[in-house]
Amino acid sequence: MTERSLDTLLQLVADRRRRQVIHHLRHEANGKTTIDDLVDRLHNGGSDAVDQPTDRKQLAIQLYHAHLPKLADQGVVDFDPENGAIQYRSDDQFETILDSLPDELSLASP
Repeated sequence: MTERSLDTLLQLVADRRRRQVIHHLRHEANGKTTIDDLVDRLHNGGSDAVDQPTDRKQLAIQLYHAHLPKLADQGVVDFDPENGAIQYRSDDQFETILDSLPDELSLASP
């Protein structure tokens, strides 16, 4: 991965959906998944109703056309739109920023 600016990295993690994608990929045993699996995990996961799309198709469209290409453009993931394969690309600079973020679950209202 190339050296990126702090602003660029912060813009990547500014969006809750991208943080969810990154969190899922970071916690996969090999950092790999497919778009179908990612849609399943995020749609059925614990995201609140405010940012959760109403259906799987809408979520898949958001991931395919917005979030995954943005992460791929910055080298955070490898995304193959043809077969839906996604692989997380860890680097120290990005990991430091991710580790400094508060745990969203602990910030949620009871």
